[in-house]
Amino acid sequence: MFKIGDFSRIAHVSVKTLRHYAQEGLLEPVWIDRYSGYRYYTLDQLTHLNRILALKDLGFTLDQINHLLKSGVSADELKGMLRLKRVELKQHVHEEQQRLARIEKRLEQIETEGVSSGNVVLLKPIQTSFIAWAHSRAASIDQADDAREGLRQLIFNWCADQHIRITGQWFSLLKDVSFDDRKVELHLGVQVELNPAAKKKPTAGPIHLSQLAEIPLAACLLGGTVGQLPQAELLNWIEINGYHACGETRLIYLGETPETPLDKRLIEIQVPVRCGTERDEKNNNNKEQKMEPVKFETLPAFKVMGMKYRGKNENGEISDMWGVLNPRCAEIPAVGQCAYGVCMMESNAPDGVFEYIAGFKVASDAVPPEGMVVVDVPENKYAVFEHVGSKETLMNTYHLIATEWFPRSGMQPVGGFDMEIYDEYFKHFAPDSVMYIYEPIK
Repeated sequence: MFKIGDFSRIAHVSVKTLRHYAQEGLLEPVWIDRYSGYRYYTLDQLTHLNRILALKDLGFTLDQINHLLKSGVSADELKGMLRLKRVELKQHVHEEQQRLARIEKRLEQIETEGVSSGNVVLLKPIQTSFIAWAHSRAASIDQADDAREGLRQLIFNWCADQHIRITGQWFSLLKDVSFDDRKVELHLGVQVELNPAAKKKPTAGPIHLSQLAEIPLAACLLGGTVGQLPQAELLNWIEINGYHACGETRLIYLGETPETPLDKRLIEIQVPVRCGTERDEKNNNNKEQKMEPVKFETLPAFKVMGMKYRGKNENGEISDMWGVLNPRCAEIPAVGQCAYGVCMMESNAPDGVFEYIAGFKVASDAVPPEGMVVVDVPENKYAVFEHVGSKETLMNTYHLIATEWFPRSGMQPVGGFDMEIYDEYFKHFAPDSVMYIYEPIK
């Protein structure tokens, strides 16, 4: 799974647009972390997003797109509509030709849905090296190539003035920023060899000298321009082969000489990786924390009666609500002894806002007393995780489930809700207290 910012860069769609599509019910995140508010998407959702973007380029409103997708528009029908629009666009003046190019790209993606690009992914050892690089910004994605070529010429001239020899290929660094087609950040660099006999350091100005770390890279050849599907395939290869991306993605422009224009070169995409068994820098211990479910369980639909909270739980409101509910437990016609915490997450809710129902399982005809509610929990298959110890470490348990177990397992969360079950082994978050986290999966 990918955070919304990472998915934004892969799909070349802004975070704002992804949030808007979620609010409209067009493309909802598969997972929302109720502790951090982070939204997660999967590579499988690229196909659905490509259809949305293709229909949007055809001029359909979001309501119409929602209706078309729910009615099951086929790939052939969608291709037919795209081709019709292509004929219309060819009659327009030059500024409309950029829109035509976008439709061609969406059409190509739809035609290759589910088909591997055939790109071979290689794991390359990279030696430490010096690079000269510079930063610029293009006003739009259509102007990015010209701005990048201007950067290349600036760096090339600077190296000549400073008597610094260019020894490698030109490359772009994709910084950790969300995609924005109205403000495109560009970072271009090239491998260089410094002159150890130079009597003074090179003047900097807009050009920076940095040293790249020695780290393995997962790489594949894209050719032409950067396409979304080959990039997605590379990231998927990294995930299924037990690696983790751990640095800035590099686009290597392969050419005969440093003077070869960038748009005339093939492109190789490289992602710095580390083995999944290495220590995660975010962990405070000396070994990787590995999360595993204690069991998988399918539960039929049932009802939970109790009290409801809506918000971000910034001041421990959920604990306070349990304190209010406990003296009233006798008012609930509970089925069984377990207590339930059902967390409901809405894709169009403000960041970090969720609903939490603290209560007990009840019969289908149970009527809630004043101040309480009844919620329906649908039938689902669950991955069940055990949390032992304090409430302060509960957030980390959820984080490991989302970022370590789900990507490694290949399973997908249903999204929209999860729940906690407290049985006789729960001791109010004492060191030996045990509770269970039920994550619905598909």
